[in-house]
Amino acid sequence: MELRTLRYFQALAQEGSITNAARVLQVTPPTLSRQLAALEDELGRQLYTRSSRGVELTDRGVMLARYADSILGLAEKATREIALPEQSVGGTVHVAVGETRVVGLLARAMVLTRERYPHIDFALSCGNTRDLMDGLVRGAYDFMLECEVKPHVEFNVLRLPEKDAWGVVVRRDSDLSQRDSVRPCDLVGHPLITSRQGTEVEPLRSWLSGVADELEVVATYNLPLSGRFLVEEGLGAMFTYRGIVEGGGAGGLVFVPLDPPIESTQGLVWRKTTPAKPAQVFLDCVKELVAEGVPGRR
Repeated sequence: MELRTLRYFQALAQEGSITNAARVLQVTPPTLSRQLAALEDELGRQLYTRSSRGVELTDRGVMLARYADSILGLAEKATREIALPEQSVGGTVHVAVGETRVVGLLARAMVLTRERYPHIDFALSCGNTRDLMDGLVRGAYDFMLECEVKPHVEFNVLRLPEKDAWGVVVRRDSDLSQRDSVRPCDLVGHPLITSRQGTEVEPLRSWLSGVADELEVVATYNLPLSGRFLVEEGLGAMFTYRGIVEGGGAGGLVFVPLDPPIESTQGLVWRKTTPAKPAQVFLDCVKELVAEGVPGRR
């Protein structure tokens, strides 16, 4: 399977029609159709179907499109980095992060990196740990900021010094907003919004163990910045970290910490291979800040 053929298929997936993809690729539609047919023959699977609305990817086609994005992205990254002059350090460092205040530490490391090596830039991808881990395994990211960090046999792990405090975010007119903290029993009878993993994962599972069967989860979110709109409309109280979504909005949102408190440790995770030069420079800057124990801004 050639990179050129994968680019053809990627264009088809992005454009949604043979005609549009051929125009983007600057080839004729018959040429593109022949290349795609040869790709299907090579793989022994139908990758797309045609209709009056254009093309629709099959399940195998969707799978190949994901791999094509990853493979072509890595090929472009390798080309840029290998083409750099021997004496210079530049290129893109790909960092995957969850929504946590600890991203601020990585941002400070990015600033420090660019002060020393102005030709290094960064590509940030946001998501939850479960989704981002797949990209790290496939090599789409140089590093991943893992929320609720844990040991990994197949990855290097650097635990970061800053911690995130759990709580619930509620509207200012909620009776929960008047509390200094909330206990598990206080949430019984209140509609709740949780991460997609829900309350069945640590540390919330242990904290809620006594009332888990009495809770009403009305919605789940992938990223809390989207979940804040559900809270603002009065759908429920949302479990999240301090400092992510509270404040702002028409009436403002209030963060109420949990009692007993829960703090989460985050960590930087990367593959056990020698990082490319730009990635190594960034990693060195992160380690430098961690060694200094910087909880606040530089």
